Amino acid sequence: MIKVLLTRRVRPENSQRVLGLLTDLRAAALRQPGYVTGETMVRGEDPVEVLAIGTWLAEEYWNAWSTSEERIEIEDMIAPLLAGEPRAAVYHTPQEEFSEDAVA
Repeated sequence: MIKVLLTRRVRPENSQRVLGLLTDLRAAALRQPGYVTGETMVRGEDPVEVLAIGTWLAEEYWNAWSTSEERIEIEDMIAPLLAGEPRAAVYHTPQEEFSEDAVA
């Protein structure tokens, strides 16, 4: 199981539009193999910073979704509404990391 953390800085005037598009993105992800759950959070002291957290069964599922035409299409609508490039990070449970290291 992995978690993908995507941080975006939204231009203040675009915040509602971006949150709507992120809802669309999560709804599309629900139809993808390997998707478990997701949530969107806004940073309390900095409401233009939006964090999307997605849980996937394995990184391969996330990689397939992250490069899919459907996701790219929605991301292309979000991009001009942001105040910079989104940052993505993939996290594994420690047990998965240790078991992968043991195999290598």
